[in-house]
Amino acid sequence: MQGILIPISMVPGNSPIHKLNPIPKLVWSVGVLAVSFATRNIAVLGIMFVVGLILVMFAQIGKPYLKVVSILFPVSFTLITLQAIAPAFPQPWTPIVGLGPFTIYQEGIYSGVSLLLRVMSMTTFAMVTIMTSHPSDIFTSLQNLGMPYILNFIFTMTLQLIPILQSEFSIVLNAQKSRAMKGSGFSAILPSMIPVFAGAIERVQQLSISLESRAFGSSGVKTSFRNVSMTLKDYVVLVAGFLVMGYLTYYVVAEKVALDWSRTMVF
Repeated sequence: MQGILIPISMVPGNSPIHKLNPIPKLVWSVGVLAVSFATRNIAVLGIMFVVGLILVMFAQIGKPYLKVVSILFPVSFTLITLQAIAPAFPQPWTPIVGLGPFTIYQEGIYSGVSLLLRVMSMTTFAMVTIMTSHPSDIFTSLQNLGMPYILNFIFTMTLQLIPILQSEFSIVLNAQKSRAMKGSGFSAILPSMIPVFAGAIERVQQLSISLESRAFGSSGVKTSFRNVSMTLKDYVVLVAGFLVMGYLTYYVVAEKVALDWSRTMVF
């Protein structure tokens, strides 16, 4: 089961990134998302990935981050293999070498590497935001920006339910293992689906009762037990995020032809 769990939840810490307001971190994450989809240049994507790794080390969340990457990286790495033999790229393709019935193409390798770096850069910045921000702080910060209360609740509950469902999967798989059933690997997930989803439905019913007892959806000012405010440091990081990511998005779009190295880089 350890190979299935993805620890997508806050990691307690006292780093400067933990102390930042969630809004600047969300702005940087959205900016990386925009740049990643706006370019396929592996240098730009690689630099963002390296910057994300530096933030991971600075926030001291390397161990839980590696658990996520250890699961996502093999899946993402298959993109290179699939793209190499069947490029999602306009023809003509430049063949490099033939392997039996398959042919490895230059454009396919480039496309696979760019997709891999795109996924890893977006994932890294997203994990930095999630693992260094308390869900209630994200909820309160978005509420202060005027985000609709219901949408805000859906977004925050999604972040909170992921580790809960993972924990229930772990309990069910351990129970299967104690009964001499397979308790690890993807083949063990199928028998555990029914009890996990049954527990999820029961949890949703309890949540709906709890929300009704607290007058969820009623008008009036909503309060939070956690006070979140923007400091000067948060505003500086926020403005820097808008400027850097805004300019970088404009640059990769304006220089789209010059930044396309797919037919000039040789592997």
